[in-house]
Amino acid sequence: MCAFFVAVYLRYVFYLIHSYSILFLPIPAYFLQKFSFYLHMSFFLRNFARSFTLWEFKAVILQPKIITHMETKKKLKSSTAYLFNCYIWLLNTILRGPISRAAIDEKWAHANANEYKQDYLPESNFHRWKTTVEVLFEVKIKCNGNNEYYIEEATDLRNADLRLRLLNLMSMDSLLKDSKELSDQILFEPVPSGEQFLAPIIEAMRDKTAIEMTYQGFTKDYPATFIVEPYCLKMFKQRWYVLAYSPGIKKLYLYSLDRVHAIEPTTQKYKLPKGFNAEAYFKDAYGVTVLDDQQEPQKIVISISENQAHYLRTLPLHPSQKEIEPINGYPAFSFYVYPSEEFCQELFKYGSDLEVHEPESLRNYFAEDADRVNKMYNH
Repeated sequence: MCAFFVAVYLRYVFYLIHSYSILFLPIPAYFLQKFSFYLHMSFFLRNFARSFTLWEFKAVILQPKIITHMETKKKLKSSTAYLFNCYIWLLNTILRGPISRAAIDEKWAHANANEYKQDYLPESNFHRWKTTVEVLFEVKIKCNGNNEYYIEEATDLRNADLRLRLLNLMSMDSLLKDSKELSDQILFEPVPSGEQFLAPIIEAMRDKTAIEMTYQGFTKDYPATFIVEPYCLKMFKQRWYVLAYSPGIKKLYLYSLDRVHAIEPTTQKYKLPKGFNAEAYFKDAYGVTVLDDQQEPQKIVISISENQAHYLRTLPLHPSQKEIEPINGYPAFSFYVYPSEEFCQELFKYGSDLEVHEPESLRNYFAEDADRVNKMYNH
């Protein structure tokens, strides 16, 4: 009889871990539409499932009454959503630290994540959540000589794009809940369609299986369906792109997800080229355009008005950007990039505030364009 109950218990434990997908359901639709950050959560689910304590399993599974499948799912959804919000709240609170336990209790009493309106955070909950946060976000929470908690090497977390993106978005979600009266005063840029294809592409990259994609470029009258092998995903200017190898044309090609009509998984396996690194592939590119092997990245030198220089200093156009000695009294910058149309368009937007100095071919290109614009307005 004992073995029977153990088997039943283990069966439900497996079901709990296997059904992690319901974690996505409680995330507010507002943020799903704006960022689709629910996809990023999938990278944490393995550790998240491990983080449940035996007590939490019992609370959902070993009920004193017989519950239906839907009741179990509802309870699990509520429990996991609440716990994950608590983990995010605790991490965000300590990340702003150092902070004492008393200060944590005070903040918890007024936190939106505190659904049960507790006056303080119970010590057992604090230590259990602290341990889970350390596993989930791969951080170390320490206590200094003043009995204040802090994140050791917090810069490592801030430099981890994926985890930081999730943390920032969840923190903003929590802040907006605490300031509902401001919801109509915080506006976001619209994101083109195509985010619904991120999940199947990520799964295909994980399993190294090709996908069947129906795609229609801007210059095409009809969509076409073909097989591609996805290598990486990249976001640029509010659009998602997938870099994929197309066996049909035997080359790498960049596909914008807002032009994808459909994606279907296949069982066709593929291997990434030896040594392929997505970051290295785009290292010398501005945006998503990598020119062919016949063209090399170049050193590009520009000067720009002081007012516009502030924008380049606070938000560099490219990782290679360097501020150099002023040219003719104006701030100057150098870049080492492919002189792609995308990069030129970015420079064009500064108009007469920007002058290209090197290379000579690019300077002539800008001069010719300036002549065309001048003739357009003076014909």
